[in-house]
Amino acid sequence: MLQRRVGTLRPEFNQTVLINQTQFDSTYFRPDDIPSELTSGKNMFKIYGNNEVLQPGTEILIQVTDINGNPIYHHVNNFVDSTGRVVIGVWIYPETPPGLGKIEIMGVATQRPGGRIIPANWRGRYNIRWTREVIIKPDEVNSTPIIFQTVPGVKVFEYEREYLTQTYIAGSSIANQTNKGQLTYIYSGFGDATITIAGANFSASHAGGLLNITDTGFTLPSGYFLQDGENLSYSSYISQVINNTTIKVDPYVLSVQSTFVTNFRPGNASPAGTGGTVNSAYPVTSFGPVSNYNIEFQQDAIYAAGSTNSQSFASVTLKNIDPIVGKVHSIKTLMKSHGFANYTQASHEILQERDLLINVGSSLAYDRMGDYKSQEIIDTFWVSESVNQPGAVTHCKHDDSQMISSLLISGSTQLSASTNYPAIPTSTDPFLKVATKTGVEIYKDNEYQLKFKVTAEADTIDQVKSSYIDVYISGSGIGATDPRNIGHKLVTLETSNAAPQYVTNVSQFVGLTSQILSAGPINAPAINGIPSRDASINSSIALPAGFSSNFVQSLNPNSLPGIDERLLEVSYTPTLDTDAHIIFAVTRGKWYFSDVSLEGANDYGFTPNHTFLEFPIQTPQADDVLDFKFEFYNTQGQIANITLTTQSLDFVGSNTYISGNNNVLSGSVSIGNGIIMEGFR
Repeated sequence: MLQRRVGTLRPEFNQTVLINQTQFDSTYFRPDDIPSELTSGKNMFKIYGNNEVLQPGTEILIQVTDINGNPIYHHVNNFVDSTGRVVIGVWIYPETPPGLGKIEIMGVATQRPGGRIIPANWRGRYNIRWTREVIIKPDEVNSTPIIFQTVPGVKVFEYEREYLTQTYIAGSSIANQTNKGQLTYIYSGFGDATITIAGANFSASHAGGLLNITDTGFTLPSGYFLQDGENLSYSSYISQVINNTTIKVDPYVLSVQSTFVTNFRPGNASPAGTGGTVNSAYPVTSFGPVSNYNIEFQQDAIYAAGSTNSQSFASVTLKNIDPIVGKVHSIKTLMKSHGFANYTQASHEILQERDLLINVGSSLAYDRMGDYKSQEIIDTFWVSESVNQPGAVTHCKHDDSQMISSLLISGSTQLSASTNYPAIPTSTDPFLKVATKTGVEIYKDNEYQLKFKVTAEADTIDQVKSSYIDVYISGSGIGATDPRNIGHKLVTLETSNAAPQYVTNVSQFVGLTSQILSAGPINAPAINGIPSRDASINSSIALPAGFSSNFVQSLNPNSLPGIDERLLEVSYTPTLDTDAHIIFAVTRGKWYFSDVSLEGANDYGFTPNHTFLEFPIQTPQADDVLDFKFEFYNTQGQIANITLTTQSLDFVGSNTYISGNNNVLSGSVSIGNGIIMEGFR
């Protein structure tokens, strides 16, 4: 979630004015490109202050409000179009209430419409207001033209990736788990249902698989019967694997008939005692345990190198691509060899959020560091140590028991001061440190969000205080925020229960309230008499440190409080370019992390400032020199005001690999300067 920019109401707009304008046009402010609807993201309108009828040197005030009269953040950009109009951005967040909003502009007029004189008591004060009503639709796709104020950054690298041979443990890509353990189904009446297993385990690869139960053994209550052709079988795709004992599935709904009897009433055509049947759907709340099931699922492939067949890929990093208005929907990449004159299309991709915690150079292109699907991932990309506690060992293990594909950090019982840990750590307090081995390149003034699923439990039954952890981002130039001197603290997580003997529900975490930082006015030169500053003088920026809304129902295996599986999102904006590391600093308890990612911050309708692309390149010849051009488009296919180019990049290119037995050479091939091979004619 993006940092929230919050506008404020200007008191001037509550005052009576001499001149009220509601028509579409105004000779005072010359508003243009006024949208009929404000949709998700950064919307736009333009104004051009008329110095002939406005007092020079005075500020033009702008206010945008929602259906409830609350302010909507807007920004007066230091950007003018080719006609000299100033571009105003209006930011609509997902939580902005839909309905009829209002755009208002105020100024100090020097004459009334038609050139009439301003009365003395209205001179030199805000005396004119222009108002335009507008429909706010935060769920609608943003189609505003894209305008960049500054040129985005781009870097292009070539990666030669080898063709990998895929094999599977079970022989084929599709595997089956049949009649292993017993399944129990529970449905609370809304959302997905849950199925737990005893005597066997679910795995991460079961996600998306097809579950079939031949007979649930469910008994309908009296008065209900299965419709003709129906049976008690159950089938559903697995929407999510929560942990190795719990999955999410579609509700089990039976097609049933029920009987009814008509009671006599005056005027009722049917006599008393007349019966009938009605068809309906019957949602089942529970069944099981049963063992007559099968899960058909896609196995994870085992990749092997050694084919000698390679493909050239262009790996593209884009930064500062968040425009001042509009949303980047797609990016078209054009390529030109220095051996030819024209550009050809190399790629056209819809822009998406990308996890930046990846190993770009791996054989699989993008190995995620925070997808803890195996111990190998943890050992390859993460390093652990104990700090200020000689002899202590930090345990980092792959674990599926609480959340699927988790990193389990334990060993805090070895810390001598773990029971008396202060709110602000000192430089000598011991802790367990787990960090990424390699840094991830992040860029100045680009907003990022660290996402992860998390839960905690006591390290031992003797733990008498809450579980406690700090999460940091570290890197060259990233200043320390506490005496530990290991980086910028993003968030502190502490369980509210004093002695957690079981896995702690994340809703029990304390200290996750959002921070509000003051954002002062922007001091920039005036443009056409309009000071280029934020009209909301006392605007603020909300730094979210809370859970997202994509949660599942709390599970209650073994009658203990279960997992509330929500993503924690924490924002960070660096003040310089650097290589960033993620650090977990554990003081007390066991901590489970899954699905850890670092992304360019984004919301519906907005553009992430930092992302990457990768696509195959077919060079006209080996060791070619290429130029690239990048074009940005909105949802309507309109191109942005800026196009990026890179020039004279050396690409080795793909090799020529011939396999199979049916290849035919019908012409001739020259090898070097002297050998000619001729094929069949």
